[in-house]
Amino acid sequence: MAQAISSGRRSSLDSLAGSPILSPTSPASPYSPTDSVSVRDSSSALVLLPNQDDEDSFEFSSDEEHDEHDPQLEIAKLAIPPLPAATVFLYLLAPYLRLGAILVPNGITSLKFGLVNLFVAAALSVFSRNLWFLLARYLRKSTAEDIFFEVIAKSISRTKRRRRERIRRLLLCVTGSLRILMASMYFRASVDSVYPLLLQALPVQTRLITTLALGLLIFVVSFPKSLASKQVICTTWLSIILYIAWLAAALYNHMTGTMMPSPILVQHGVLWNGTTSIAFSFATSLTVPLSTSLAGRPSTPSNKTDRGTYFQMLCILSTIIATLLILPSILTASLPNVPGALSDTRNIIVHVLGASSLLLSIPPVLVSIRPLPVPLAVRRVCKLDLSKATLIFVVVLLSLAPPSMAAFLNDLTILLALCGSYFLPAWAHITIHYFRRPISIVIPPSVPNTPQTVQSPSPSHSPDALLQRKERLLQRRRLGRRVLWDVGVWLLLIPISVFGMVWAGGRLVGQW
Repeated sequence: MAQAISSGRRSSLDSLAGSPILSPTSPASPYSPTDSVSVRDSSSALVLLPNQDDEDSFEFSSDEEHDEHDPQLEIAKLAIPPLPAATVFLYLLAPYLRLGAILVPNGITSLKFGLVNLFVAAALSVFSRNLWFLLARYLRKSTAEDIFFEVIAKSISRTKRRRRERIRRLLLCVTGSLRILMASMYFRASVDSVYPLLLQALPVQTRLITTLALGLLIFVVSFPKSLASKQVICTTWLSIILYIAWLAAALYNHMTGTMMPSPILVQHGVLWNGTTSIAFSFATSLTVPLSTSLAGRPSTPSNKTDRGTYFQMLCILSTIIATLLILPSILTASLPNVPGALSDTRNIIVHVLGASSLLLSIPPVLVSIRPLPVPLAVRRVCKLDLSKATLIFVVVLLSLAPPSMAAFLNDLTILLALCGSYFLPAWAHITIHYFRRPISIVIPPSVPNTPQTVQSPSPSHSPDALLQRKERLLQRRRLGRRVLWDVGVWLLLIPISVFGMVWAGGRLVGQW
């Protein structure tokens, strides 16, 4: 008799993990009429009596069906604490309305080309976010680092713990370094936008003073340690509001003929243009931890499929709203315009709004970085958050880099961000689904060997045959649902990502 042990009952049967679970009427059971195995034999297998009260004791569940409890989504294991749907939507929308969206008007030369880039980048962003979400649900991981670790270190034996731990730390360092580079780029752009205004008001070199003052402000608003903090949430909402105000002021100035190109991000580098700015504006971040954070909410739908659909709808909605907020900049950027003066009040307002929006978008990036390890003795003596202070010090130090190094850091940041948003999810999808053994749905990893008896069930009705038949059926269903994503990965993400990396390599070496 084939039995499927549900996840709710599995925790109470840990002591039976290494023993075969037999039917009371099987020949190896002490309750069997046969005398082939004695009841008093110490080698007899333990018996699990069926519970007639459980209506779903014979139901096989897959990763696409109902799941009442998922151990991977325990609150203690979440990278981000459980968040309401509105807050998850906020953190899905906020990365779209940062530096890339502000730089879009400066690089658009053709309206048709700009519109095509906008819609293609938006579609690829939604597709890559759904890939991240499906990979996280398939592997039952709560962070992108865990998915990378599954892809890279799967072939390394678990006995080599030191090597696996080094790979895990390396992945954390790479993701943390990327967020530090992004925060420093946003900070440098804010200072570059505000500094010319202060230079006109104060005829002294005030760049260092401006950098230190803004760095102190960033330290104050980035003090919380979680994205669930009300201070970080309010700061992120304010950043979006300031972007909308910047967009309205920039459109008004453009229509009245007083708009002046913004000096934001003076050190563009060789990889920045209209196309890459749009692609960078739709670069994704924190997709995997946000999906698990939403699933960890008690108020969300209990059905696993409903939770997935709910998060995917939030991703699509955030992308649509971001596209509508970036579209006016592209529509007006290709129109002829007479530049105004920097001293014009309306241009000053545009610069201040853009710098403020970028400045307030830094706290969620810094808060999402894992804390640096600080010795316990030092933490007892110093009450200051040394980890956060060190991160902000590095961000401010990188923002003071000379122009040549700043241009290199900006190119490195956009290259890593675009690869992480478009190429890495496609690479992980191909590696896991084409070069890894499929994760079984109903068959346990190791099936214990049952004692050989004279009266054995026929092969056509054995429990193993039934389990394998159910496994093949569910695997075919999973493969059929994955066909669309395979087509998108092979025909969209991989060609565009490879072409982009080849172009970026040629630009960096000066070939074109």
